[in-house]
Amino acid sequence: MASKLELQHHLNIALIGGDRFARCGITALLQGMYSGIQITTSTNDYQHLDDLLAMTKIDVIFISGIEKHHTGMDCLAYIKTIKASYPEVLIYMYSAAVNSLLWVHGDIDAYISLQDPLYRWRTCLLKVAESRYQPKKKSMALSLTPGEWRVLKKLRNGLDIRYIAEIEKLSYRRVSALKSSAIRKLGLRNKTDLLVFLTS
Repeated sequence: MASKLELQHHLNIALIGGDRFARCGITALLQGMYSGIQITTSTNDYQHLDDLLAMTKIDVIFISGIEKHHTGMDCLAYIKTIKASYPEVLIYMYSAAVNSLLWVHGDIDAYISLQDPLYRWRTCLLKVAESRYQPKKKSMALSLTPGEWRVLKKLRNGLDIRYIAEIEKLSYRRVSALKSSAIRKLGLRNKTDLLVFLTS
């Protein structure tokens, strides 16, 4: 069995969500990979997490992406609330659905698809210590210009570049350049990657 990775600092982890088996799986992987990991709570009670955040230092929250918060807020609204109140906390989302668009908007720090094989989970979880103690780099997605975002959103809605150029009152060449610039900033390799990104 591989030896555990030593953390520079103790990490307090909270897991929240209705899927007990997913929470148990993530917990087992974390505890098997790292020494110095403390699972502070693993619960489906959002009120308990709110209370815990107010009283205890939490470094990383693993949150399910498919649930409603107890006050009726959806998951993204709840994440935004946490980020506003506790900006130093890292938020990892886990879900069976593909919610990569949330990551693009910079609202979560990482995403685990429950449909991915175990080695992908491990790869993602290896970043826990790295991202916690390295200076945060600005997400490339956050550097997209408003024009690039508008083009991506319209492409996602199935609009053709020529039509986008018409409604944006831009030349075809300019819209194509905005699309290419967005592809480069997002780290996508080609149009196929862009298609996968837009449909996820």
